Amino acid sequence: MDTGKVLLNDSRNGNPDPIVKILSSVGFNTISAETFDKFYDITVSEKPHIVLIDLDKDDTSGFEMCRLLKDDYETRQSTLVVLSSENSEDYVVKAFEAGADDFISKPFGKKELIARLKATIRRINRNENKKIKVKDIEIDLDEHKVLKGGKAIDLTYIQFKLLYLLASRRENVFSRKEILEKVWGRKVYVTNRTVDVHIKRLREKLGEYKYPSQYIETIHGTGYRFM
Repeated sequence: MDTGKVLLNDSRNGNPDPIVKILSSVGFNTISAETFDKFYDITVSEKPHIVLIDLDKDDTSGFEMCRLLKDDYETRQSTLVVLSSENSEDYVVKAFEAGADDFISKPFGKKELIARLKATIRRINRNENKKIKVKDIEIDLDEHKVLKGGKAIDLTYIQFKLLYLLASRRENVFSRKEILEKVWGRKVYVTNRTVDVHIKRLREKLGEYKYPSQYIETIHGTGYRFM
């Protein structure tokens, strides 16, 4: 079973990095980038759960890559784990300030590396239930926050619940009755027209004023779905 997707920098002149073999043996889908120049493009296209950077191979470029991946909207969702034989306090702090989410000191045991990365995947899986990313929309249930293209959108409580409902079950068609019950509750008296009005206002908050919508589709005679 695929445990998670990991991208690592591999500069061993054509010889496979031992880490690739270690991670692949326990089910990780491991991708290698021979140079840091390829790192960004692969992170964007493959969307790895974990980006594993060995700073010993080039710490200057490694720190620069950490900053790039964490500053860029397209790549900052990946968890960034760095490896290094340099483990002084100042160096570790520098790595975290550059954007690292975790720091693993060398030498490390095979079991430790696997356990650390599996724990990271478990955290990611727990958070994914409360965070949704569709197209350029990010929804964070814990922080009650919505970003579009990296910029915050100010939604009302009902608009947020409505967006989260539709996006959490993407491509499912919700009838107006279902939306009323799940967003407003059965004991609150509102009409189908209320749903239509809130959908219209939500679309406007998402920057959509013309038909057809690229986010919320109207299924005539039935209801709505998030595309």
